[in-house]
Amino acid sequence: MLYCRAMKVTKCRPAVALPGGVIRIELEGLESLDGLVVTIGGVEAEMIGAASDFVTVRVPLAAADGVVVRTAVGQAEGSLRLGRSVAEDLHPVSSPALDAAGTVYVTYSGTRGESVPFGVVVVDPEGNKQPFLGDITNPTGLAVGPDGMIYVSSRHSGTVYRSTPDKRMDKFVEGLGIATGLAFDSKGNLWVGDRSGSIFRITPAGEPSVVCDLEPSVSAFHLAMDREDNLFVAGPTLASQDCVYRIGRDGKATVYFKGFGRPQGLAFDPEGRLHVVASYRGRKGVYWFPEAGRDPELRLAAPMLVGLAWHSSGKILYLVDGSRLYRVDL
Repeated sequence: MLYCRAMKVTKCRPAVALPGGVIRIELEGLESLDGLVVTIGGVEAEMIGAASDFVTVRVPLAAADGVVVRTAVGQAEGSLRLGRSVAEDLHPVSSPALDAAGTVYVTYSGTRGESVPFGVVVVDPEGNKQPFLGDITNPTGLAVGPDGMIYVSSRHSGTVYRSTPDKRMDKFVEGLGIATGLAFDSKGNLWVGDRSGSIFRITPAGEPSVVCDLEPSVSAFHLAMDREDNLFVAGPTLASQDCVYRIGRDGKATVYFKGFGRPQGLAFDPEGRLHVVASYRGRKGVYWFPEAGRDPELRLAAPMLVGLAWHSSGKILYLVDGSRLYRVDL
C-alpha cells in the first residue's frame, strides 16, 4: 500500500498571492496522488497540475492565509500569505500613489472621453474610500510631489493637474500629448510619459522639455525613479515580448530587461529593488529584480494587474487591477 507518512510542504512559489493567482506548492514525500485535494484558507483550490514533487493550483476567490495538501493517506501544511481587497468600484489604469500619511490615491479613469463625477478617490489606512477630485477627464498617472501636492495626468487633454490635500486644484502643465505615467526625481523635476512615445521632464516651474523618445505604447507608459535619478519605463506594445527601459540623467535610454508580456506599473521598494507587474514565461503577478543584472523572479502571484505602490515602511504593498485596490501585509 502506498503511503505518505513523511509528506511535507517545502515551499510555496511564490509565498504571496492574490485571489486568482497561480502558485506552485513544492512537496517532499508525496507517494500517491489518490484523493489529492489542496485547500487554501479552508477553501478548495482549483488543481492545474500535479507531479511527485509539486502541485500547481489557482488561489480561490474566498481564500485566506495557509495551505493544506491532503491525499487519501495523509496531509501537510504550508505557509502562504494572501492580499485582501480594500476598495472596489474603481478604474485604475496606472499605479496608485501614497502620501506621507499613508493615504492611497486611486483613479476612476473611465473610457475614452468619459466624464465621471470623481476621477480620483482616496482610501485611508482603514480602507475607507472617499471621493477626492472631479473635473479631470480620463485621469491616468498619479504621483505625490516633494511639495506634498498630488499630481494627476489626463491622457484626454495632455494636461498634468496638481492639487493640495484639501482639494485646491490647478493646471500645472499642458500640451504633453497623451500624458500617462508620472514620476519625480530628487531635484523636484516631474517626468511624464506621453504614450505616443515622448518622455518629458518638467521643471518645478512648469517648463517642459522632451528628454527622449521610445516605441509608443498601446495603453500607457508607467514610470518609476530609482535613488540615482534613473528613470525606469514600462509600456505595453503589440509585441509578444516588451521592454523595461532605463533612462539615465543624461537622457540616454537603454533596455534594462526584455521579455515581459504586457508590463505595466513598476515601483522600487524602500530597499531600492525594482518590482514590475507583468506576465513572464506564462506566469502573471509581481516580478522583482533581487539584484541588478539578474533575471526577474515572481514575488507575488495574481491575475493581470495594472500597478503597485509601496508604503514607506516597506511592509505594506498596494496593488490595483482594473477595478480593485488590494493590500498585502508582508
